[in-house]
Amino acid sequence: MQESSGSRSVDWVRRAILVSGSIACAAAVGAVSSTSVLAGSDRVPRGGRVVASIRIPQGSGGLAVGDGAVWAMSDSASTLLRIDPKRNIVVARIKVKPSYPCRPFPQACSEAAAGKRAVWVSHPSDNTASRIDPQTNRVVATIPVGRHPDGIAVSPGAVWVANSGGPTTGSGGPSVSRVDPAANRVVATIEVGSARACCSDFMELTVGAGSVWVGVPHLTSVVRIDPATNRVRATIRLTVQPFGFLAADKRAVWSAGAYSDSVVTRLDPRTNRPSGAFNGAAAPIGLALAFGSLWVADLDSKVIDRVNTHTARIIGRLPVGGYPVRLAVGFGSVWVRDDTGRVLRIRPQR
Repeated sequence: MQESSGSRSVDWVRRAILVSGSIACAAAVGAVSSTSVLAGSDRVPRGGRVVASIRIPQGSGGLAVGDGAVWAMSDSASTLLRIDPKRNIVVARIKVKPSYPCRPFPQACSEAAAGKRAVWVSHPSDNTASRIDPQTNRVVATIPVGRHPDGIAVSPGAVWVANSGGPTTGSGGPSVSRVDPAANRVVATIEVGSARACCSDFMELTVGAGSVWVGVPHLTSVVRIDPATNRVRATIRLTVQPFGFLAADKRAVWSAGAYSDSVVTRLDPRTNRPSGAFNGAAAPIGLALAFGSLWVADLDSKVIDRVNTHTARIIGRLPVGGYPVRLAVGFGSVWVRDDTGRVLRIRPQR
């Protein structure tokens, strides 16, 4: 029998407390140099190696790559950290407004996105998003969005914010705010569910295949938005609630179920239907598509899985020591944020 959303949420809070209370020992970079690791009954290559470990404040926060840097949000310090990928060190600390209340799962108060000469941070505490200028490392705009903004993503000519608490007007259901970066204001609000789907645990979104894709856990669905019309193009029903992150390219969209049956669902953008799944992770949360593979942050197993997107089989598994809570790609690397206060840089095996 499927658990109710209430009992599942209690279980996640318990798991989140376990994660936040467990201080995993930081693994030395040289400690991950062996060539393979057991995945189930099979020995698979590690898929990459850790080439840098950058210390940041311990705790939650978003992770983004773009505009010449890696950006890590520290919720506890209300600070956006700028990491130089050439030197693998923190080179700037940018104060932003506090963002509370925090989600117990995935652990974060705010999310971040980078692109088009700006870095964007969501603030659920006051229903706004901040714009940071990477040239000056300063907050240059604060933009009102919908209620309880969670995920944030950048596309050509637009910034998209998922509001799990609904829009400030309308039916009160979950929504997506479209921000015009030229004007620093919301130019469209797209409702992605009725009031009954409001106040989801966490709403993530991503851009790919010419669309914006939004995970709505209380609908057990991923919603597809057409950026040309600002309308919902499809609502794709899943068998697993999309409680983790999303990743998309021209060929597929992937939705992480996290503790919801531990499944990553593959969606076909041509048919708007599920077309497969990856079942090899205990608690898949972070996702990224790069270097010809799907990268999956497995929270419970403390590993990063490299997955063949055609066969959905693990072709690499890299232990990272701590709980991997965020994942991003860029500068020829996979970047992992863990709960111990580290950003790890992984160089994929070719």
